[in-house]
Amino acid sequence: MMRCRTVMLWIVPLASTAMTAGAAGGDTPGSPVESHPTYAYATNGVTENVMDRSGDKWKLLLDESVLGGKELEMTELTMPAGTTVRSHHHGSVEVIYVLSGVYGHEVNGKLYMLKPGMVGIVRPGDSVRHLVPKSGETKVLIIWAPAGEAARVVPKGPRPEPVREAQSLDP
Repeated sequence: MMRCRTVMLWIVPLASTAMTAGAAGGDTPGSPVESHPTYAYATNGVTENVMDRSGDKWKLLLDESVLGGKELEMTELTMPAGTTVRSHHHGSVEVIYVLSGVYGHEVNGKLYMLKPGMVGIVRPGDSVRHLVPKSGETKVLIIWAPAGEAARVVPKGPRPEPVREAQSLDP
């Protein structure tokens, strides 16, 4: 006995599609319109390394200005040896990936010592502290989803040079 499967395709109109009714420039409704992305295809980040008053170095890598949406933010943070960040909360999920050094990740009173390649997670409402041993600095990659945390915690700084489009893979 042979069974047939029916496949249904749903076509969902998107606001950013190339077919836009009544587009500017005299185009007729439904005619193709050249669309431009509202995000960057490649970036050196949003800000250069910026040091705050406590000696932390921040490099904001992604935010709405280069991502084109509020899905997430990403920053690289280097904390000096002996850093202790007081207990605080976030309104977004915070994912912390350890790049180098040792990172003390205290969530809701439970301390975890994370090394390069390990991940710490904080959910909205959790109480979190960041601790760095006196033996050396720690560098972490922090992702917040959805966006909104960077404006509260990352210092403003100069923008890096844009990434230039390459003509080939060979230098």
